[in-house]
Amino acid sequence: MNKRLFLFCLFLTSLMIACSDDEPEWNAEEVCPEAGINIYGMPNRGTFTDERDGQVYRYTTIENQVWMAENLRYDAPYSMCCNDIEYLKKYCELIEHSCETTECCKKSMCNNFGRYYSLMQNGDRFGNINLSIIDTICPKGWHVPTREEWNELKASMVVQGESDFDAAIRMKSKDSNLFAISKEYLNEYDRMYVGSDACALMLEPSGYMESDGHFFKTGAHFVLLNNSNAYGVETVHIASSIDFFSHGFRDAVRCVMD
Repeated sequence: MNKRLFLFCLFLTSLMIACSDDEPEWNAEEVCPEAGINIYGMPNRGTFTDERDGQVYRYTTIENQVWMAENLRYDAPYSMCCNDIEYLKKYCELIEHSCETTECCKKSMCNNFGRYYSLMQNGDRFGNINLSIIDTICPKGWHVPTREEWNELKASMVVQGESDFDAAIRMKSKDSNLFAISKEYLNEYDRMYVGSDACALMLEPSGYMESDGHFFKTGAHFVLLNNSNAYGVETVHIASSIDFFSHGFRDAVRCVMD
């Protein structure tokens, strides 16, 4: 190799290394540090008590947002715990090994995955949103997130060049036990990979529910604060990607601080 060619190759190698070094890396310590105080004057992570029923929830701070780190369990009108017998049987086989009755399995799943909520009037699949439920479903000082707030969260979980998949992985729980049951019901759209739980948000494959209790087993689904339409209420679906769509089923709720 002649000297000019050698120097040119050396220059290209240095350029590639420099460009590689300049690529941004997502850093949990910058986005959602465990220690410190957030903009509300609270510890970045901790717990709070819902004064309505005494339920205690974990929360986590992600940039300027504070999210509940568990699904809501408040017994609001038209809300339900899972009562799909076949699913509960599978849940206790794979996740909850200490229960001997269906009722025990139901209580355990409700504690882990939360209740499922209809925000429609009379709990209907379609029609008008029940504004009184919207205003009261979350604990005082918290609210049902908007699509914009979910998008803000998603943007916090990636750097330039990364995808929804990267964001979803960082949002989801790393507790493989919670995902054992979703592996029984896989399809490509709902494929629910175990996450890294980089910000202690701990999303789990809570699925969604028909009004008759029939259960859809994969993905994390959450209702949004948005107007209803001919296809029900808007929801966010988090599995191998992050998608928004409308349907008339019952979904879990994650509240965000006002």
